[in-house]
Amino acid sequence: MEKLAQRFLEKLQIPYLSMDHLKMGLIRSGYTSLTVEDDEGLTDYLWPVVREMLKTAIENKQHVIVEGCYIPFDWQKDFTSEYLPKIRYICLAMSETYY
Repeated sequence: MEKLAQRFLEKLQIPYLSMDHLKMGLIRSGYTSLTVEDDEGLTDYLWPVVREMLKTAIENKQHVIVEGCYIPFDWQKDFTSEYLPKIRYICLAMSETYY
C-alpha cells in the first residue's frame, strides 16, 4: 500500500504519512517496547498520535494521506462533526492470495 500512497503523493502533490514508517521509527529508537508482532498494541499506541496529527492538518487546511493498517475500524468515533466532512477514508482489503 505504500507504493499506492507514494503514487498519490507524486500525482496529487499531497504528502503522505506511512504508519509503518512511524511504527519502525518508534520501535528502532527504543521509544516503545512494542515489536512488529504487536499489531493490536501498535494500533492503540500509534492511532492517538496520528489522529491528533490529522486534526491539526484539518485545522490548518492542509491535506495529508495516511497509509497503514493501524487505523482502527471505528476511527470515526474519534472525530467530531467539525472534522468528519473533511476526511475521505478509503480502505483496501487484500486476500491472502493477492500478489
